[in-house]
Amino acid sequence: MIRMQKKRKVLRKTKHKSSGIEIKDFSLLNTIKSSAKFVLLYKRTFMLWILSNFAFLYIFTLIPNGWTNSLSILWLVGYYVFWCIFIRHIQQHPPYFSLIRIFNGLIPASKIMFINISIYLVLVVAPYIPLFMGFRDKYLEFFENYMELLQSHDSLLGKTLFYILMVLLSPYTISRPYLAWISSVIGKSRSIFDAYKKTQGNYWKFVICGIFMSGLCMVSYIIDIAFGIKTKVYVISVLAIFFNVMFIDIYKIFYKRKRGLKSKEATNN
Repeated sequence: MIRMQKKRKVLRKTKHKSSGIEIKDFSLLNTIKSSAKFVLLYKRTFMLWILSNFAFLYIFTLIPNGWTNSLSILWLVGYYVFWCIFIRHIQQHPPYFSLIRIFNGLIPASKIMFINISIYLVLVVAPYIPLFMGFRDKYLEFFENYMELLQSHDSLLGKTLFYILMVLLSPYTISRPYLAWISSVIGKSRSIFDAYKKTQGNYWKFVICGIFMSGLCMVSYIIDIAFGIKTKVYVISVLAIFFNVMFIDIYKIFYKRKRGLKSKEATNN
């Protein structure tokens, strides 16, 4: 009986191991190094991508009233197609312009927008709930201070708190959903939950990645204000390309093809 119980325990452990998902991780430093090497190796190609990205961003600055203008919708569609072609080109998935993959990518892209808008609505609407629950006397002072801080988005404290919150939420709102978008654009899984499962155990690494990327943008913004120069469009046109190369590098770590699938693809070709 004792031997039978031990065998059952061993079988349960082996089943648990086989059914469990292989936990992988990535190094931000190695990702930056490999992305930089890749960009430098194909620097002429990336110069064309950077110039194209700069052209899109510069065209947007010429649109009167920015997002309130209806022309911005056409610009956004063109910019979205641009990034779809970029991802497919870097990943070497011809044809680079594929309407099916572009439309497939709209599903995770819309989910990313929905997640971020939902979080913003929670930040705005949730503070009103205690007022309707009868906590007016004790809660009113906190509510007034909170709303004042929320509305003072131009203040240093408001910007800092908002930045910290968004960076801490970025693995759930941007980083992992963005990997699902990359996967959908090249014709693979478009599930955000699948991206969460594949990248589990890497929360703080994605947070550090978010700090690194947003930190570079913040440094360029501070330099612009301090020296009164307008380099924002130039810097973002370069950083956006590099950040996407980084995410493609991270994507390859978690979405590696199985050997069996590779051999099947080779035989089919």
